[in-house]
Amino acid sequence: MLAGFAAVCAVLALAALACVAPPLWRDRGRPASTAALTASCLLIPVLAALTYLQSSNYEWAHAGLEAGGNGSPPRVEELIGPLRERLEASPEDPGGWMLLAVSYTQVERYSEAALAFDRVLELTGGRDIDALVGKAEALILENPQRLLEDAGEIIEQALLADPSNPKGLWYGGLRASATGQDALAEQRWRTMLQGPVTPQVRTIVESELNRLGARMETGEAAPAEAGNVGLRLSLGPPASPPPGAVLFIVARVPGQAGPPLAAKRVDGARFPLEARLSDADAMLPGARISDQSELAITARLSASGQTARGAGDYEAQGAWRAGQGTLELQLTHQP
Repeated sequence: MLAGFAAVCAVLALAALACVAPPLWRDRGRPASTAALTASCLLIPVLAALTYLQSSNYEWAHAGLEAGGNGSPPRVEELIGPLRERLEASPEDPGGWMLLAVSYTQVERYSEAALAFDRVLELTGGRDIDALVGKAEALILENPQRLLEDAGEIIEQALLADPSNPKGLWYGGLRASATGQDALAEQRWRTMLQGPVTPQVRTIVESELNRLGARMETGEAAPAEAGNVGLRLSLGPPASPPPGAVLFIVARVPGQAGPPLAAKRVDGARFPLEARLSDADAMLPGARISDQSELAITARLSASGQTARGAGDYEAQGAWRAGQGTLELQLTHQP
């Protein structure tokens, strides 16, 4: 992409020279014309390049990350290492930290994403609303309960600064709905639809508005524990997790990539443990456990306390089907 852009720039510079050079060339016998011709050939490309570099908002520092060695777009995982190395050498680059934070979010490394968003906020004096909302989103994706806690407060702070922020309106609507403020949720989602949204996002938001409208008409309370999945978890040998280990329980639609349907974080878990996933733990908008006939369940006790897998973790996977009752899983040690 960068090479192609440079080629286009070269062609345009030559076109500019083609307009200026012929009359000067015809009159090249005069010293003034010869000097003007020489100056044009040297200065037009240089001035064009300087003008573009001054006015462009393109992030040239990250241009090398846009394509792989064979010219094909790289995978997100491949971008993170080189980008992190660049930021270690040039840590005062908010655009680079923003790109790193978004990349971490896409590969579900939410704790690291939140830290990278924090770095953007530090470098911008807390004025970057996208970084503020991005941090809140990473916290929510790691633990949905935080929408009702600190991440929800961050969303409210972002909406005060930017009342039309699309992600802020989405999560702010979810928070309002979960706390019984249906009218506020409806207002925020309708405001969101007034801005530019993709057809897929519009369908999701309209679905939530329809559900909300039906609930408001009937006076029905929000079913905080609808769509329960009961779990009974135990640890296999050596059954000695390190202090500070954190339990993550994730539910996915079988065969579906991307973020999980629902997730729960349990600090200080003691085994054997009975746990429950419900619609209140949902992470995907418009999708609910109560709508699913089958789920792929993963339970992992993280020795590091991070969402990414690591040595010393305990993990178990199982299939849950509607109507089967409690799913029993034994977490096995991962060397």
